[in-house]
Amino acid sequence: MERTPETIVQLVADLQHDDEFVRSQAAFTLGLFGEPAVPFLIPLLRSPQRDIRMRAAWTLGVIGAAAVPALLDLMEQKNRQLRIEAIRILGVIGQARVFNHLLVALTDFDPEIAARAARSLGKIGDPRAFHALVLALRHPDSDVRYEAAVALAALHVPDAVSHLQEALVHEDPRIVTTWGMQVREGMVRALEEAEKPHDHSLIEALMRLGDMLKANEQDDGETP
Repeated sequence: MERTPETIVQLVADLQHDDEFVRSQAAFTLGLFGEPAVPFLIPLLRSPQRDIRMRAAWTLGVIGAAAVPALLDLMEQKNRQLRIEAIRILGVIGQARVFNHLLVALTDFDPEIAARAARSLGKIGDPRAFHALVLALRHPDSDVRYEAAVALAALHVPDAVSHLQEALVHEDPRIVTTWGMQVREGMVRALEEAEKPHDHSLIEALMRLGDMLKANEQDDGETP
């Protein structure tokens, strides 16, 4: 299939089709098209419909490195939802060059942006994020503390164990995240993961669980 603007426009339209097979085929093909599809996918991240945003985000994640410059531009936007989407996708892509941008996002005044940055840093797994994530364990927002703990475990830095133990001592067991997960429970599991030999299985399960719970919360609040 030719990578003409007309073809890409049609595929982007198919990405929003009612038929799931048509949507899947469009997402797969756009992912193969790579960089030429990026400018056409970015506007979909503004969609009020979560499933359209997720399809566009998945496709950008498949495109990978070629989508990074456009996503970094989104991180500079004032629109918080676009910034959150960009941070999430950059974590999936996992490019080392986005590391400093995510560190800055971790210090953002918006706790949702900071929490998402912590999660993306964990997915990238760069040990240089260690000290910033340790500081985030003391963040006043429960979501940020949870994500920082999970991300620290994902780094598999031995010194993370003592910091997670200290955080556990100070964490109130009654405090939960915005998606209903007990922060202390997340820290306990993160500590268990940090103490084990290098194995991403549990930490990835924690991340997936958080995403699922957040998705259910968002679905409840959206109009079909």
